Amino acid sequence: MSFVGPSGVGKTSYAKRLIEKYNFVAPTAATTRQQRSDDDGHYKYVTESTFFKMVNSGAFLEWDRYSNYCYGTLLRSVEEIMSSSHRRGVILDLTPNGCRKVKEVIPHTIVIALLPDDPNWLLERLMSRNSQPPEEIQTRENLLMGYLDEINMLVNMLACKKVYASFSPGSWDGTFETIEKIVFES
Repeated sequence: MSFVGPSGVGKTSYAKRLIEKYNFVAPTAATTRQQRSDDDGHYKYVTESTFFKMVNSGAFLEWDRYSNYCYGTLLRSVEEIMSSSHRRGVILDLTPNGCRKVKEVIPHTIVIALLPDDPNWLLERLMSRNSQPPEEIQTRENLLMGYLDEINMLVNMLACKKVYASFSPGSWDGTFETIEKIVFES
């Protein structure tokens, strides 16, 4: 099961709810960015040189560059989760390019495109998180509209399920229920 969507839209929060409620597991990912205070422990931090050595050795299920940093899902971590019988399954947080790669390898994977119902709240959230340097927030802001267009094209191309998220706390449970229906009715 995979989420694709822009930074700050809530992919990590909804993934955590699926992990807690249904025993999904997030695999370890490698990244070239610095650790943030809100990271959830599923990252391995490496230099760009090490990252590309890992790419060349086939260490990733998928990888991509986003906002000047590289991110990749470690294939071994996914394989370990999938071979474990006491887990519901793997939950991935992907870029559109990463999503295409995963769908090529695992065509039956469920992909949920999590999009903001209004991009303005997402921009405000990115600026207020204070977990990233201002230049990284600016880069993400500059990428947002093009990224949303790219995700919408991906939705049509790969028949992804689209879910709109709101920043209103009163809507979070309803959004999660929509996600649950997609995951368990697919």
